[in-house]
This record gives sequence, C-alpha cells and structure tokens, in this order.
Amino acid sequence: MSNSKLSKEVKAWISYDLGNSAFATTVVAAFFPIFYNQFWASNIDSVLSAEYLSWTLVISNVALLFTAPLIGAVTDISKTTKKLFISMVLISIICVGLLFFVEAGSWIYALVFFGIANYFFSASNVLYDKILVQITSPDLFSKISGYGYAWGYFGGGLLFLINALMSLNPELFGLSSQAEAIRWSFITVSIWWSIFLLPLSITYKERDIQSSKKVLSRSLGNIFSTLKSIPEYKNVFIFLIAFFLFIDGVHTVMALASTFALNLGLDTSSIIIALILVQFIAFPSTIMWSYIAEKRGDKLVINISIVIYIAIILFSFSLSNSTEFYILASLVGFVQGGIQGSSRSLFAKLIPPEKAGEFFGIFNTFGKAGAFMGPALVGIFLAIFKNTIVMLLPILILFVLGLIVLYFVDTDEVI
Repeated sequence: MSNSKLSKEVKAWISYDLGNSAFATTVVAAFFPIFYNQFWASNIDSVLSAEYLSWTLVISNVALLFTAPLIGAVTDISKTTKKLFISMVLISIICVGLLFFVEAGSWIYALVFFGIANYFFSASNVLYDKILVQITSPDLFSKISGYGYAWGYFGGGLLFLINALMSLNPELFGLSSQAEAIRWSFITVSIWWSIFLLPLSITYKERDIQSSKKVLSRSLGNIFSTLKSIPEYKNVFIFLIAFFLFIDGVHTVMALASTFALNLGLDTSSIIIALILVQFIAFPSTIMWSYIAEKRGDKLVINISIVIYIAIILFSFSLSNSTEFYILASLVGFVQGGIQGSSRSLFAKLIPPEKAGEFFGIFNTFGKAGAFMGPALVGIFLAIFKNTIVMLLPILILFVLGLIVLYFVDTDEVI
C-alpha cells in the first residue's frame, strides 16, 4: 500500500470512527452525565448520583477486564472477527436507543442501559484495533491510527454540534423542551453509528486462518501461555503498565468532566460549548500529532501529551469560571487524539501480528477496561471527602506514574 492511496478497507476503517465516536462524545462525555444528573437522577443527592455513575463505569470496565483478552484470542484462531464485531456494535447501538424511553427518576434503568452500551462499545474496540493490523502495514500504523481518531473527532463533533443546537433551541426542531431534545439525541447517535458501521461491514474481509475445533479452550490456553511468557514480551508489558496508568487518567477526565463542571456550578451551555471545542480542535491536532509520530516516533508524542495533561489537572485545582473551563477544554482537545492514536500505533508495532487479537484484547484490558481504577478512586475520594475538587488528585497521580513507567519502554524493539 502506498502512502498516497488508501485501500477501501482502510477508508472504511477510518470512517467507522466517525460513527462510534458519537457514542463517546454525545453519550459518554456530554448528554448522558448531564441528563443523568438533571433528569434521571434528579430525585437523589448529587454526590450520591456521581458515585453511582462512577461505579457503573467501574462495573462495565471490570467486566471487560475479564473478557477482552478472550474476545481477541478467540478471533485469532477462528474466522469470527467480523461477526463478533458487528454483533457487539449492534447491541451497544440498541442500548443507546433505549435510553430515549427511560422516564424521569428512573436512574437505575438509565445506568443499566448505559453500562451495557459502554461494555459492548469497549469490547468491539478490541476487534476494531485488531483490524488495523490486518489491513495495513507497520510503517503506516501511526498515520492510519491517527487518521481514525482525527476523523472520529470530526464525526463525533459534527453530530454533537447538531444535537447541541437541538438541545439549546428545541423549538427550531419542533420539540417542546430541552429534555425532549436530549432524549432524541440518543436516537440520532444510534442512527449515525449504524450508518458508519455499514462501509466497514461491507468492505472488511475475514483473513484466512486455520480454525480450531476447540476454540474456547484453546483461546484460554493461548492467553495463559502468553502470560507465562511475559519475559519474552517484557517491553510490551512495560508499555501496557504505563498505558494502564496514563490512559486511565485520560478516560477518567473524559467520563467525569461534565459531572465535575456541573458541581462547580457551570451551566449546561458552558459544558456543551467546551465539548464542541474539544472535538473540533482535536480533529486537526490529531492529524498533526500523527505526522509528528510518523517522523519522530509515537513515544515522543505520548510523553508530550502526558506532560500537558498534568498541567491541565494542576490548573483545574483553581478552576473558577467558564472561560477557564474553555481553555482547559481546548488543551484537552489539542492532546487527546495524539495520545490515543500514538498509544495504539506504538502497541501495534511492538506485538506479534499473528496474535493481534489476543494482544489488543490485553491492550484494551489494560486501557479501556483498566479505566476502572480512575472512576473507582474518584468514587472513593468523593465518598470520603465529599468534595469534587479533591477528586482530581488521583487523576494527577495516574498521569505522573504513567510518565515514569513509559520512560522504560524501549522503542528500538518496534517493528
């Protein structure tokens, strides 16, 4: 594959991120936490509702912790990558759509649908990441991985902008209230996501592999075999520990930013504007970071991004108004795609290609599923101190530790 021309599979892979990013943006980062606090959980204490949301994220991520490696390992020895990927995405899409029907005060149903959607969204990403290794060559990993995140921010941001306008001006869309507009936003995410799933569903072709008759037992055996041979993959696992720490901080910032802002007294409009800033700043910034990663290496991009995140957290301790919140949001948008794209690309270069599913299952276990630590620590700090400012401290520690461990990753071993 040349640098100038991308295959249909690669283009479809990149375009899928336009669809699934709508879940991460409109649902996870924006409207679910806002609507959860102000509509579904309006009948319970605000600190208690924040604890429940944090623990919902913990439960869905811990579930992935135990299943992600198995999902990847199964697809490495059976032609099930495409079937499993589509099935998991569809379950998540359906659960997001069901949020439209949840009535005010029904916070339990809202958390159940959200938790299931979050789990299958994360589980499907195990196979989405694996597909990257199959459809392109290592010299293009940084570029394609970055492009996926970049266009994801654009697509997720575009739909979120439409939904934001709908929520701020519901009468222009023939809706009676902001609450009705936000409920309809969950339907738009389901439709949008489904549309961008189609190209990848059509163009991606399963790779020929020698299938095993005892898929489950052999998959478990492969996972244990890999874990026993950690010394052989020492560099990979050092990176995974670093990734577990710093990406945990990234996911926690994304998941709890809206809740933090609401507890500071910022209104819904300020949060929506900040999230739009993140998306549209992240689009060109992520392309820029992918170019730097291609020329100077993924590890450099990750290091710079972590340092900026640490600065963001330190500034957040004194956050007092919407203007400062917008500045922080812009900084997050500037680095978020870079740290995500380069992490996936660097890991893809470190692992054996024939075990891509298994290793990306472990990658998502340490990363997306490993994000249980951040929300869990935040939940514990909230329960003890009853102060939303203090909840920033564990996030800061995660970034600092991640930076230290990343220093020991030897990038001379990349493919």
